[in-house]
Amino acid sequence: MPHLVLDKISIHYDGQPAPAVERVSIAVDRSDFVVLVGRSGCGKTSLLNVAAGLVAPARGTASIDGREITGPGSDRAVVFQNDALFPWLTARENVAFALRLRGVAPSERARRADRLLDLVKLGDAGDKRVWELSGGMRQRVGLARALAAEPQFLLLDEPLGALDALTRERMQTTLLDLWTASQAGVLMVTHGIEEALVLATRIVVLAPGPGRVVRSFEPGFSRRYAAGEPIRAIKADPAFAVARGDLTDAIFEGEAA
Repeated sequence: MPHLVLDKISIHYDGQPAPAVERVSIAVDRSDFVVLVGRSGCGKTSLLNVAAGLVAPARGTASIDGREITGPGSDRAVVFQNDALFPWLTARENVAFALRLRGVAPSERARRADRLLDLVKLGDAGDKRVWELSGGMRQRVGLARALAAEPQFLLLDEPLGALDALTRERMQTTLLDLWTASQAGVLMVTHGIEEALVLATRIVVLAPGPGRVVRSFEPGFSRRYAAGEPIRAIKADPAFAVARGDLTDAIFEGEAA
């Protein structure tokens, strides 16, 4: 099983007297949905960028199956808060873009793009231009485009952060459906406490000054959803409220009043 490993990662940025991240280790398997949470400045996005091959660590190694990550690769797909779609292309053409670069025949890439649009519940939107889509629809197209390359790992940097509360809640279950269907491992950054609990098989809590791991949780709610339990029933479970309190305490422990 493919294995993404960040091993004792330290990150230093030029002009900064202290490291942004110090000796952080995180492992993600294909069956995992790992979510990074923590206060501002704890290095969540920096670690995601190391996994993406966009930032080189000062110390430590990032690898997939023992092969060092030295740059972006087709084994990882990154989705940012900004959907970054091509506005001159249709939804289908945006999803098929990676397939086009790989030389896949037009008919085959259209078929695969339509299948992915169905997966994100946009089966009737293939011919629409980006400007005709809502924010939530655009983000779903972005997720489908990321999956088109059939990556081993999805790297998600606050992909729902720009959405309104109702759309964001619907998109959480869409993400879980994609994770289940694609069998890709996920490493995600979020500031949402409830969002982390809904999505994660494991939550890694980071603290700033420098960024470091302080707690790890395995809430189990995402696997309950994947097994067929309704999301509303999961959120109504008293265990969910207890987990939310425990995670909140872990994130803000030690913060100055």
